[in-house]
Amino acid sequence: MTARPSTARPRRWLQARLGLAAGLVLLADLLFYGHALGISLAYFLVVLAAASLLANPVRAGGRSRALALLLLGAGLLAIVEAVDLLSASLAILSTAIFAVMMSQQRQACWQEQMREARRMLLAGAFRLLGDIGRVSRLSALRGKAPGGLSWVTSWIIPLIFLSVFATLFASANPLLESWLRRIDLRLLLNLLSPWRILFWLLILCLIWPMLHVRAARKRKAAQEQAAQELAAQEVAAPALKALAPDPYGLFGDAAILRSLVLFNALFAVQTCLDIAYLWGGVALPNGMSYAAYAHRGAYPLVVTALLAAVFVMIAMRPSGPSERRSAIRPLVLAWVGQNIMLMVSSLLRLDLYVAAYSLTWLRLAAFIWMLLVAIGLVLIVIQISGRKSTNWLVSANAATLALTLYGFCFVNTPAVIANYNFRHSQELRGTGPRLDVLYLTSLGPQAIPALDRYAPRIAAVERAIPGSSWSWNVNRLPGIRDRMTGEHLAEQGDWRAWGFRAWRLSRYLANTPDAPFGVNRSPATPGQ
Repeated sequence: MTARPSTARPRRWLQARLGLAAGLVLLADLLFYGHALGISLAYFLVVLAAASLLANPVRAGGRSRALALLLLGAGLLAIVEAVDLLSASLAILSTAIFAVMMSQQRQACWQEQMREARRMLLAGAFRLLGDIGRVSRLSALRGKAPGGLSWVTSWIIPLIFLSVFATLFASANPLLESWLRRIDLRLLLNLLSPWRILFWLLILCLIWPMLHVRAARKRKAAQEQAAQELAAQEVAAPALKALAPDPYGLFGDAAILRSLVLFNALFAVQTCLDIAYLWGGVALPNGMSYAAYAHRGAYPLVVTALLAAVFVMIAMRPSGPSERRSAIRPLVLAWVGQNIMLMVSSLLRLDLYVAAYSLTWLRLAAFIWMLLVAIGLVLIVIQISGRKSTNWLVSANAATLALTLYGFCFVNTPAVIANYNFRHSQELRGTGPRLDVLYLTSLGPQAIPALDRYAPRIAAVERAIPGSSWSWNVNRLPGIRDRMTGEHLAEQGDWRAWGFRAWRLSRYLANTPDAPFGVNRSPATPGQ
């Protein structure tokens, strides 16, 4: 007793309901998105009820039809009076019960109708995906050539991923963003905003079960139909074995091939811009600095490379599209090569940003993370070229990660950050970022040797900047050093806190107990 897709015209069945669903989603956008709920909800539910009657066979008798219309009218009357959470919930539930009652031939009890209406409201996404999969299987069994629906389906994944990558590139590249602003795509971007797309998906999941109502059935009837379907599958088993995977599915051969062509073209634009502006030294537009260009791109491009790696794993899976289409493997290799170039550019971007704004814990960790992603992409190339297994790729990446983390245990990170920031500071070199004394002292006692080494040099070059963090805190540095020294020695007084790195610092402090710079002298004072 279910409105199932006809085995004679499965694609037309699905196309008709998808067309109705698209129209309802458009109507919901016009009525609801960005607007307060009111009488518009009643209008939408009336149209939804009419669409349900159009999409499903009406099997109910005269009495059931009258009762269903009465129930629908009562639910709509509640939201005509006032729309709140209670009245809206009752109106939506009454619309779902109306769709169930109109599609049932037998008169079921009200509990059964309530259960079926509740399932309809909660199973939208699952029912939609199930219907698409069922239609694809029925069409494959009929052995028909791919029609318009297959062509559209094979473009879904390419366009979704292309939109994601384009958004990431726009957020990472101020040049691309400025070009988009000149084209004035604000209306399109508003229409395709993530919140609006999420709203469309929610509406689609809500209305789809009402466009394909599965009437409640008794357990015995359901068991009999399941047995019939199993017998039909056994009869069709030889044909199913002879069928190849659907090349026009969401992740079929056509979708993967089209995705790779689009991705290579899009990534080529970003690669050319990086070669021109980051590596070639082409002047940026007025009002844009290299530091701003670098900062905007470092982190979004890492996300881009990770998404690309996931897609490559899908494309190169065993017995996947790459083994059926000879063009996919070289396209994948070209795309991975562009991603490696992307990661190298990201490292250069981050280096330019650090040169402008100094080094921190998070930026150092970002350097290491980007190197790991780049190495992972190189390993993907080795796996594809050498036709190695996925297990080999996972093991190689795990070994690389383990060795990197283990090696990082032996790096004195506070000392590395402090030495780098002193060496590249404006106070010492005349160019670069200004020293942030509060951040340097927050690194802890391990920054003391760098402070002792570079504070006298800064005083000697006499480049102190009035009003800077260094000028404000230079006279406090000996006291800060003494405090950090006392904290370190107090901690090391307990043998349980001993560590080789801390022991080396203790030896240094024993040999240099006092700060090698004055207490009451300004770094701008000659002779310091």
